[in-house]
Amino acid sequence: MDSRLVPAAGEVDASGTIPAGHFEALARAGLFGVALGDDRAHLAEVAETVISGCLATGFVWAQHHGVALAVAGSARTDLLPALRSGDMIAGVSYAGMASHGQTLRARRADAGYVLSGSSALVTGWGIIDMIGVWAYEESTGQVHLFAIERPETSAGLAATPLDLAAAQASNTVSLAWDEVAVGADDLVTSMPADRRPRGANITIRLNAALALGICRSALREFDAVAARRGEFADTAAAGHRELSRIRRDLDSSMDDGDALYRHRAAANELAMRLATSVAAATGSRSVLTGSTPARLVREALFCAVCASRPAIRDEMLIRLLPQPR
Repeated sequence: MDSRLVPAAGEVDASGTIPAGHFEALARAGLFGVALGDDRAHLAEVAETVISGCLATGFVWAQHHGVALAVAGSARTDLLPALRSGDMIAGVSYAGMASHGQTLRARRADAGYVLSGSSALVTGWGIIDMIGVWAYEESTGQVHLFAIERPETSAGLAATPLDLAAAQASNTVSLAWDEVAVGADDLVTSMPADRRPRGANITIRLNAALALGICRSALREFDAVAARRGEFADTAAAGHRELSRIRRDLDSSMDDGDALYRHRAAANELAMRLATSVAAATGSRSVLTGSTPARLVREALFCAVCASRPAIRDEMLIRLLPQPR
């Protein structure tokens, strides 16, 4: 993946467009089905590699796996072959979850359900073939996951493009749902609103790969700067050691959601420090529009707040602004 994604990362960032060949390459490598295997460490490694190559591509690709995992444990396993192969790329909205404010609601209708409300962030609009959307049904206290194919054609669904500091090519939008009808056959699974979805810790670990991918990108660039200048070798080695330590901490905490949040915060902080270190080592050229250090700093900011939770935010603030004892 590095040979395809890394050389194009700057152009993808500048143009705001992901080449279709990126997703075709991921599909040929079997990477749309990687979450459906038993090797969770392999999933995290693959995610980190893809994201370190191109954040926008990796961000769209990462959304796919939560939907694939949910479908695998449901009655809609007919969707699995296309999801596994990458013939169907899935996006996701957790707007109906309590963790996301339950801003998307479902109510029953004669032919299925009607969805109303909003989704603050949906990635891959115009790229994805299907969206897995969680909506809250107040009358039953349940959240439902619906698989909506070709969502851009749904009557009553309006998308507003968002301008992002990084990964603009991911085509991230906000969605307004105005009485959008979905069929009973679109229902994938349901569960009580206070229950965590299947594979929640896998999703947390996958989200941590956003920051770890930027760490890897920053270290790749830092190594190149150090080699050109013939200095900073010890600093680079320290960065690699810290990345390895955080990666081990995450992998050893897969059964502990609270610990995963803490280690995700550590990964976010490291990404910001490493990206800033690249800028410092490069010097004043880092402030030029289109420079790799400038892009890495923006990408580190993006990953520090993307898919965050209060526990991650609080841990990050403790790390960034330690309280006096």
